Amino acid sequence: MNTDEDAELIHKAKDTAVQYLKDKYKLNVEITYAKKFPTYVTSKVDINGNVIGHAEEDFTISVNYETQETSDFAISPELEKVLIENGTYPNTNSLDK
Repeated sequence: MNTDEDAELIHKAKDTAVQYLKDKYKLNVEITYAKKFPTYVTSKVDINGNVIGHAEEDFTISVNYETQETSDFAISPELEKVLIENGTYPNTNSLDK
């Protein structure tokens, strides 16, 4: 893949992550870092970010750029507290993908 194709895949994965977190957890987030893995390793983009205006409420999530499925959602203790208070804390036994 060329750089333009990679940039488009990363952009789409970032959009998927933002929409997923908004729909599932009612969060307005900003992306601070995104990295596409080489195709021979995996078809994923790793994404880091935080709740807008709350840098300490950060997260990581992976998006499969072929299927747009999310996985590997991890959150900071500060964000965990917010999700618990909002009643949207994820079920750690079965992460939605």
